[in-house]
Amino acid sequence: MKNCYYFSPIVVLILLLSFTQGCGPVTDDDSPEGLTALAENAYGSGNVPEALRYYSRAIEEFPENPLYSSWQLGKGKALFAIGRLEEAAEAASHALNSATDSHGKASSMLFISQVEIERGSFRNAIETLSAMQQDNLDRDESEFAIEMIRSTLEKVDMDYLTTEPATGWVEVFFLLELEKRYAIEGNNEKAVLTGMQIDRLFPDAHDRYGRPEIITGEEGFVALVLPLTGEGSSYAERVQSGVILAFDRASGLFSSGPEIVSFDCSDESTGVEEIMNSLGSNPLCLAVIGPLTSRKAEIAAPLAQRWSLPMITPAATSSDLDKYGDYVHRLVVSQGDDAAAVAEYAVRKAGCSRLAIIHEFTSESVANADQFSSVVLELGGEIVGMEGYESGATDFKDQINAIKYLHPDGIFLPVDAWDAIQLAPQLRFYRVESQLFGSSGWDDDILLEQGGEYVEGSVFPVSFGSGSMNPATARFSYFYEREYDTMPTMLAAQGYDTAKIVLNAWEGSVPSRSSLENYLDNLNIYFGATGMCTLGSVSIPRSAFPLVKVIDGEIVSIE
Repeated sequence: MKNCYYFSPIVVLILLLSFTQGCGPVTDDDSPEGLTALAENAYGSGNVPEALRYYSRAIEEFPENPLYSSWQLGKGKALFAIGRLEEAAEAASHALNSATDSHGKASSMLFISQVEIERGSFRNAIETLSAMQQDNLDRDESEFAIEMIRSTLEKVDMDYLTTEPATGWVEVFFLLELEKRYAIEGNNEKAVLTGMQIDRLFPDAHDRYGRPEIITGEEGFVALVLPLTGEGSSYAERVQSGVILAFDRASGLFSSGPEIVSFDCSDESTGVEEIMNSLGSNPLCLAVIGPLTSRKAEIAAPLAQRWSLPMITPAATSSDLDKYGDYVHRLVVSQGDDAAAVAEYAVRKAGCSRLAIIHEFTSESVANADQFSSVVLELGGEIVGMEGYESGATDFKDQINAIKYLHPDGIFLPVDAWDAIQLAPQLRFYRVESQLFGSSGWDDDILLEQGGEYVEGSVFPVSFGSGSMNPATARFSYFYEREYDTMPTMLAAQGYDTAKIVLNAWEGSVPSRSSLENYLDNLNIYFGATGMCTLGSVSIPRSAFPLVKVIDGEIVSIE
């Protein structure tokens, strides 16, 4: 075989010796890798000055080496260890600027933050940590970064936490710190709202980092879920005022009682599902008052049942809510005779003989329409037309035209005040000049505020008032007017009664969800600001309702 040479072992040994003698000895001190190893070993063994010497030598001798950034970082840590912070910061900056990989950049920024903290520049440290990509750190570095951001956030003032927008991986820690601060301050509403935001954005954060135990004390809190902004907020404000009054008064009666925390479930804010799931998963939430409407309540109902979270809606009227389960309740104000009282007045005192009815397709509105019709017929009057509309409608042209040419001398509108102030102007627009009669749903300040001339002369019942013979009603009206400098509405009374029912469960002991639910299940009749009321589908009739009339833009009693 050509080009094949054989060397004996002796020849090989001679050649090897000759080669090594010609090249000279090689030591670790002379290579970048060797200097790196020596520096790391010295640092690891606690010989920081020796480590600093090796890192500095490597930087000086091999400025173009790929390890340059890691040497600068090592040098910075050595300088940091011996208290030379300014030089450590400079080395860290060189490390960051020369880093060519994502891990090197993140590690450099982590160390820069550490230096800033030691120098007392907490905001600079937080800003650097916020800009750092935590995912590019190794596991130990990542845990260290979390410890750093949490401990540093504890050192900044509240204004910084609330005004500086937090994004990226540090956002959850800003929120956790805010939640803790609010709880310590006793601002339980903001603490709970922040906790809900954490649960929504970072579902496992509380499991991993804990939830402030101080947030509401061991008695827990009751959530008030209402549309506090946007459409329906004017009604919600009435309910909220009654609920808050009940809780304020209870705070002076109980040595330890629940707090009320409000949550906005308007279309422009957090959705009902999100709020209910967050409240349901929070063991400190013991009950929910709300939502306001039947539509929102039917969204919340299955979630209340799923989480075994007692829910009482103070104003929703749909009987379908009674089918969702034990934990879903609605306040039912005693009814039965208010429509009859209006019908009797319309025929006997107002002299109307031909009456028409426009009602909403809800169980309450239809029931009032039927009762009004029956009493009118019994008294010798005539119902010339009865028209209905779907909930949420705002255009009533078809219903008005259907009764217009029947020439009624009176029209009964068993609807709430919001629908009344939309129906009345449209009746005038279509030239229907008939006496208007309403139901107790008209008993709301919005009727006068927005109804104006269109509701002038209308007659409707009120089921409570400052002149009521019911002690609970009179007491409520007194405290409400003293607190808010205005007369209460029916919705305010419903909110007050709902809150009082929940609060009564606190007499003697602090309840759990199950004990509160047991109390609600065994509640028969409650005598409150609205009179006799119950939870569920049972209604207790009443014998008489006071009637009022709108005269010169004011509500005047006519009985």
